Amino acid sequence: MFTAFLTSSSWAEKTYIGDKFCRICHSDQAEYFLSGVHADTTISSGLDKGQMGCETCHGPGSEHVEQPLSNNIITFQTESPLILSSRCLSCHATDHPVINFRRSDHHVKKVSCSSCHSIGGSKSFHQMRSVQDVMDRNQTDLCYGCHLQVRTDFALPFHHPISEGFMQCSSCHEQHGGFTLRQLRTRHNEAVCTKCHEHQHGPFIFEHPPGAADSCQTCHNPHGSTNTKMLNRPVLRFLCLECHSKTPSFHDLTQTLFQNCTVCHSRVHGSNLSRFLFD
Repeated sequence: MFTAFLTSSSWAEKTYIGDKFCRICHSDQAEYFLSGVHADTTISSGLDKGQMGCETCHGPGSEHVEQPLSNNIITFQTESPLILSSRCLSCHATDHPVINFRRSDHHVKKVSCSSCHSIGGSKSFHQMRSVQDVMDRNQTDLCYGCHLQVRTDFALPFHHPISEGFMQCSSCHEQHGGFTLRQLRTRHNEAVCTKCHEHQHGPFIFEHPPGAADSCQTCHNPHGSTNTKMLNRPVLRFLCLECHSKTPSFHDLTQTLFQNCTVCHSRVHGSNLSRFLFD
């Protein structure tokens, strides 16, 4: 936590000196900052007047003014991911959705805020007015940079339109953390899917157990597949037989008639008429 960082012997001796000293050497950044949203926020934050402005993020500057070195001020260049994120979270820890960032997979794996949001003294950061001003790249490219297997899935012939720009990874995942597996935006996978696929959403009188008790991913690969329905197997019957290995005796799987299960069991997600999921 950043609190522990500040209470170390060297940082505890530093004091806040105000922006007027920062402007002597960093006049450009100071001008950018005054036109950005962070200047408005620090003024209304309730901080002591001496802590507003540059030192809100970069820490107390008394030692840096006496000896302007990069190791006696927070530069957002060489610090650890923990320190970088803790600086941002000192203000943003109660903001939705960043409120859950400390329990996120990104934080646990030492991905800091600056991994996605360009900081590092950039003009765009100091004069930012919205989060889009400081995105290092578009969201899809950011996610692909680390999640290479997912990128491969989206390159398969049938996939959700992420690369085409009609969806984003955050359409299904909460990138800043949450309480769900894979940081999904809701507690159940099927609820995420049925935000768009409403016609597959029950309740049905006769449920297909994967949809009712497990998840859509039992049958579908949500990122991409070689199957037109984004199934986990290239041939439908092989997917069905993973669960329904004991088929009735009159189902002769050597015959074409019985090789496409959904010809008869067409209501594969659930039915209100037949427990066999007939139409």
